[in-house]
Amino acid sequence: MLRIWKTTARNPSLVVVCILSLALGFSLAANLYNHAGNAAIAAAPKDLSASSWRTAFEDIAEKLAPSVVFITSEKDVTYRMYDPFGGMDDFFNFPFGGGRRRAPAPETRKETQKATGAGFIVRSDGYILTNNHVVAGADRVTVKLADGREFKGKVFLDPRTDLAVVKIEATGLSAVSFADSDNVKVGQWAVAIGNPFGLRNTVTVGVVSGLRRETDSGFEGYPEAIQTDAPINPGNSGGPLVDLDGKVIGINFMIYSTTRQSAGIGFAIPSNTARFVMDQLIGTGKVVRGYLGLMPVDLTPVKAQVYGVKKGALVESVDKDSPADKAGIKAADVITKIDGNQVPSALELRHTIQAIAPGTTVKLTVVRDKAEKVIPVKLGEAPAVTAEGQTESGGKLGLTVKALTPDVARSLGLSGVVGVLVSSVESGGAADRAGIQESDVVTRINNTRITNVTAFNEAVKNLKSGDIAVIVVQRGPRSIILEVPLD
Repeated sequence: MLRIWKTTARNPSLVVVCILSLALGFSLAANLYNHAGNAAIAAAPKDLSASSWRTAFEDIAEKLAPSVVFITSEKDVTYRMYDPFGGMDDFFNFPFGGGRRRAPAPETRKETQKATGAGFIVRSDGYILTNNHVVAGADRVTVKLADGREFKGKVFLDPRTDLAVVKIEATGLSAVSFADSDNVKVGQWAVAIGNPFGLRNTVTVGVVSGLRRETDSGFEGYPEAIQTDAPINPGNSGGPLVDLDGKVIGINFMIYSTTRQSAGIGFAIPSNTARFVMDQLIGTGKVVRGYLGLMPVDLTPVKAQVYGVKKGALVESVDKDSPADKAGIKAADVITKIDGNQVPSALELRHTIQAIAPGTTVKLTVVRDKAEKVIPVKLGEAPAVTAEGQTESGGKLGLTVKALTPDVARSLGLSGVVGVLVSSVESGGAADRAGIQESDVVTRINNTRITNVTAFNEAVKNLKSGDIAVIVVQRGPRSIILEVPLD
């Protein structure tokens, strides 16, 4: 060290270089220290102390554990046993048995199918929210609470949104809190809780990966969904997706996977949609929605320029004889306002109309040929649908129908026939007793021509208990007129 000092003393310029180097070194060290400190501060979550950050997921798991339930659905099914030699008994006995004898009836076997899923308590007096597909069609639904108690559940369904409410006879339960799903942001933490593969109260952690809308949802039937990479597997269905406050932002309902196991792409129904459905199911046992009868889509930049509108819902098609059709709404109209309130997108149009009571007259502001006009429309009631998108007739006829598409009509040899396709018939119901079969096409009920599902629902709505409905069905090349006494 002394030798270095003597050398630098004989060379003053070297002293300056050394001093500058030391200064630069201290400066770099200080900058690095400051940057590291700033990075650490930037990485810390908002409004969370270091201690709460370390225990955040533990706190969520502890808070939600009493609210998440295990649901078992059971369905009794009867199988007809397959006889590989069916009918051969007659053949072998005919020459020797003193005459031809009738073959015995085929054997049947009964079996109980079980499925499991999740749900969560939304009211302390025994109301539980889950997915429609977890409990739909079950003969028995059992709810097991975190404390081990089991209850039989009464089910209320809304297949349109794949949501259901299960009521159990219990009080003093620990209910969840809901967050506003409109405020959910991509990248925020998300915690999924459920019973994957029957493993109760499993907690997985990820982020909100995306907010899917109609234009980019990637799947049909669900106009919006919260996408998450928190691992979701079979058995998570109906469980909550929560934020760091332990508030529900969504209900887990679907995964994208080729193996039926988590691939890091899961979907949840937004909490605001769930609350709308839940409140109606609890209040009245069913969900009633306003209905226009048109297909809205979002405006792309090109379409906005063509139609001369910056924001709104473009009408792609209008159902025949629907409220929109009767009011004069046409394809290529752009709906910009409902009762003076702006309509920024197709999804907002759907939300607003569905929340308005059927029978209400609304004023739609539309742009047609770049000219604005106001059209009053009396809303109808949206038809109920099953999980497969089919329309239910209720308990009056005891059958389920769906739209007759041109492709299906061709496959049945019914090109040119207008009506609705019978997709299922309730055993022992009015339609079954009258001889209506699956794949029949209903073309008329009494004096009403059935041109689509909406017309079918309206005609069925007018039927009363004790009536005898005259129903015309097309079965292959034959048209059949049937009398259907209603219970």
